Formats: sequence, structure tokens, C-alpha cells
Amino acid sequence: MLSFFELWVSFKFLFPKTKEKFFSIITFISFAGISLGVATLIIVMSVMNGFRDELTSKILGVNGHLKIKTFNNLKIEKHKQLKLEIQENINNVKVHKVIVGQGLLNYRSYSSGTIMKGVETDYFTDRKIFNEKIANKTLSSFKKKEGVIVGEKLREKLNLKIGDNINIISPDNIETILGSIPRSANFKIVGFFSIGMYEYDSSLIFVPISLMQKFLNLNKKIDFLEIYTNNFSEINSLKEKIYKFIPDYFKIIDWRELNPTLFNALEVERNVMFLILLLIILVAAFNLISSMIILVSTKSRDIGVLRTLGVGKRQLLKIFIINGFFIGLCGTILGLIIGVTFCLNINEIKQAIEFFLNFELFSEEIYFFTKLPVILDFGQIMNIIIISLTLSFLATIYPSIKASRVEPINLIKWD
Repeated sequence: MLSFFELWVSFKFLFPKTKEKFFSIITFISFAGISLGVATLIIVMSVMNGFRDELTSKILGVNGHLKIKTFNNLKIEKHKQLKLEIQENINNVKVHKVIVGQGLLNYRSYSSGTIMKGVETDYFTDRKIFNEKIANKTLSSFKKKEGVIVGEKLREKLNLKIGDNINIISPDNIETILGSIPRSANFKIVGFFSIGMYEYDSSLIFVPISLMQKFLNLNKKIDFLEIYTNNFSEINSLKEKIYKFIPDYFKIIDWRELNPTLFNALEVERNVMFLILLLIILVAAFNLISSMIILVSTKSRDIGVLRTLGVGKRQLLKIFIINGFFIGLCGTILGLIIGVTFCLNINEIKQAIEFFLNFELFSEEIYFFTKLPVILDFGQIMNIIIISLTLSFLATIYPSIKASRVEPINLIKWD
């Protein structure tokens, strides 16, 4: 147990007199190092969490959790029965028919590669990422097969408006007696979408599935069935259930198989960043050791007086441990406040820096997102706090033991 005397002496050592300014500077440097280390670790890990979660939710929101397709990638003809069986046998899943194709978009003097995705209207109403982001009038026109829905970034780039017509040329040519003729068609724009991911908002075009089938001459065939579920953690069990009643010539691909390199890289990067930034706190802990050793040296005569007055070695040990741990605790708390505050206002801070520097910090084309995503993981923050306090505590042990082992007769002698 700690006594009032131990706390009082520790306080006196921590806040020295005016003539001992040098130690105050060393203490402040140790305190600031721990604060900056904790704050930096919280900010970077929260942004990394946000990037991973946003990237996952946007990719899954557009591409679904599972895809059912044939082993030889042939078009699926009897898809209505397959879709019905899945919906009847499995709860809490949404099944959507999908056709995917690439094309060259032509509008006035502009040409650009684009991805066409043929879907039905329920594709938008069943997925959270599109909820309340596409106007009902747009969905109604899409359902009536009046035209296509294009990304918001593509609209800004080409200054598109509802009612404009775009021409798309498909790489699947039409074979005639005169040779291959490019397959092309004009599509009317009935609306726009924005999911906040630059890659999709600038190149993806949603086409009514019947128009897509007509454009690519697929009759009633589709490429695959996309399955979207709210039970994100039950993907493996969901795959096993579906395999029980689908034909053997179908295969199921989940989102992890579609983007393994990307998500593995994000996971590795997050872990490596945690270890690298942890070194900042470790360096601050070494600064704390230095400041404590200096404290022991500058307070040598005071330690001798205390030992002469009957203060035991264990009490001295407690006094210096309290001293160092208090610096670590205050630094950790300040770092926590700075880190959380920065995370909650990170996009406003980003905009202010860009305004004053007249420079774009995070390009949408490179980082995918229109704004910096941040997710505060309180379990992760608790681990950072525990690590910081543990390192601060360990940093005080050696100087405290050194202070407690000195003999008073050697400390109170005249210089």
C-alpha cells in the first residue's frame, strides 16, 4: 500500500525547485514522447481500421459476399430455379442475377474504358450501400428499362445530365459475312449513384439486365448469381449449406477468394504499422529511464537525508516508481485525448491543412475514398494504453532499484 508520505515526497521530486530547471526539461521531453507515441499509434491504427472496413464494405456492397458460377465459366441458363431454391432453403440472404462486361464509353469527344454490370432493381433495394442514395424516380426508370445508372465521378468528369445518351462499344464483336463488326449501343442516363469509392464512382455503369442480355446477345442467360447476406461472420457455414442442393458443376467463390492479395496486404500492413509505431513509445520509455537516472543523481543528497531519517529501501523504491509511473500515466492520458480528438475531427483537420498548404494530401484516385475513414476500436485503444503504462512502469524499475541501494553515508558527505 502507498502512504501519504511516499506520494508527497514523489510529488516534491517530480516538481523541483527553480534552480533544477534542467530536470524539468528532461521530464517534459519524456512526457511529450509518451503522449505523441500513444496519440500517433491511436490515429494511425484507427485510420487503418477505417480503410479496411470501408474498403471491405464498399467492395462487398457492390460485388456481394458469394458468387455462384459454373466451373468452366459458361453462362447460366436455368438460373431462375437455382435462385428460387437458394431463397427457399436459406434465410436472411439476397440472391441477385448478374451479368458483367467491359466496354468503351463514348460521349462527345471523350472515350474511356468502363465496366457494365447488368442487374435488376432489387439489387439496389436489398443492399445497404445503395439504401436511400438512389432516387425513387431513378429506380422506377431503371425498372422500366429506360436507361442506365452511372457513377457520380463520371458525371462530374463528363458533365452528364439525366436524359443524356452515351454510346458503349463492347469487345464482343458481331460476326457477319463481311467480317467482325464492333457491337455498340446507345443508352440513356436515368440517374447517378455514389458510394464514396473513386474506382466504382468513375468507371462502373449499372444496366438493366434485360438490356444487357440484348446488347450482348445472351438471350436469357446470366454470368453468375451474387449472394448478399447480413450475417457476415457465417460465410463458411453458408457456403456449406448452398453446396448441399446446387448441381455439381457449380462452384461458390466468396469475397476472400476474389480479393486475397488486397485484404492480406491490408492485414499485414496494419500489424507491421502497429509494431513500427510501438517503437515510438519504446523510445519514449528509454527517455523516461534517462530522466529517472538523472533524477536519482540530482536528488542523491536528498535520498541520503531520507535514508538517515529512517526511510527504508522499499519506501524509496515506491517513491521513484510512483514518480516515473506518474509521468507515463499523464503522458498516456494526454496521448489518448489527443489521439481520439484528432480521429473524431480528422477530415476537418485534413481540409484545413489542404486549404492552408493549397495541396491535396490524399488523392481520391490513389486512396479510393472521397474522405478519410476512421474507426475507433476501443479494445485496440485499451491495448495501446496497457502497453504504454506497462513500458512506463518497467522503465522506472532500474533507476528506482539503483536509488534504493545507495548507502546514506556516501550520499550526505561534503563534495
